[in-house]
Amino acid sequence: MSSKDIQAKFFQLVKERIDPNISFVDELADMLELSTDSAYRRMRGETSLTFEELALLSKRFNISVDSLMESETNELTFQFQPLKEDGFNFIEYLKYIEQNMKLIEAEEDKEVIYIANEIPLFHLLYVPEVASFKLFFWQKTILDFSQFRDQRFKLGKVDEQVNELSRSLRDLYCRIPSTEIYHSETVDTTLKQIEYYFDSGYFEVREEAMHLLNKVEVLVKHIRNQCEVGYKFKQQEDGQAPEFTGYRKQDNYTVFHNDVLHTDNTILVRLGSRYLSFLTSNGISSLSTMNEKFYHESVRAISVLKRRATLISGTSEKERNRVFENYFRKIERLRARLDSQLA
Repeated sequence: MSSKDIQAKFFQLVKERIDPNISFVDELADMLELSTDSAYRRMRGETSLTFEELALLSKRFNISVDSLMESETNELTFQFQPLKEDGFNFIEYLKYIEQNMKLIEAEEDKEVIYIANEIPLFHLLYVPEVASFKLFFWQKTILDFSQFRDQRFKLGKVDEQVNELSRSLRDLYCRIPSTEIYHSETVDTTLKQIEYYFDSGYFEVREEAMHLLNKVEVLVKHIRNQCEVGYKFKQQEDGQAPEFTGYRKQDNYTVFHNDVLHTDNTILVRLGSRYLSFLTSNGISSLSTMNEKFYHESVRAISVLKRRATLISGTSEKERNRVFENYFRKIERLRARLDSQLA
């Protein structure tokens, strides 16, 4: 790309990160301490951004300039969002996901592919007890946050800010069509975490491990129900799919089951002619890149994987039953073990 093209692409990314209710040119002029006319000239590419202006904007909006210029090389630039106890905490993490989900939802021409090494976060949010446990586990056991070191898990603790963000993320997820690829071990991580906490005495009330396991079963049934109808919907009190939903007409939920390859969680997003790839580090921290070559190579690999996978959404009842019965057997085996220990 020419320098003018790179500057135009950079401004497009900046614009996406500014509240649409705010005048982009006025915001840009204020940040760069320019006149409106000077800001317009930079937006149109008639005047090049200075190094200082580019550095200020890239830092302010967390945009990697390298990522805009690396398409012809084998080098990649990833944005890394590590979770920190005194910095980028879980509230900020959920807000970061919400910001990206809003960006995706607003684009008319979009495609999302999710390779799920474990139950995707968006599904976890359908069942607050399971989501609460996972957030606790990540902070205590994976990230080793000091405030959690002497704590044990207890059901029923409510964080209204987390609940509000969870509702927003669930709504956005339902509105965004996606293709998801599950593995025979997708539920294993959550089950092993519950078992580990039970054996280690990290449940404040041991019997709550059994209640949590029951909620995991509710969650897996909800995923199965969405696969059956082929569209996403919020968890219903009766556990059934609603007859009418604004998302149904999009046929927005396509799910494959893969027995061949066990991969990391990966989310690939195409927004028109722009590409985003998200990977996880240490199970939860986010790595992302806008590199087009990386996206296309990942999609190529997934297309090969899909040819060796089985469609389990829509009319594929036999295969869907086989996959989910396997998940339910794993839940039942752990339930029997916990029950014998509690007895």
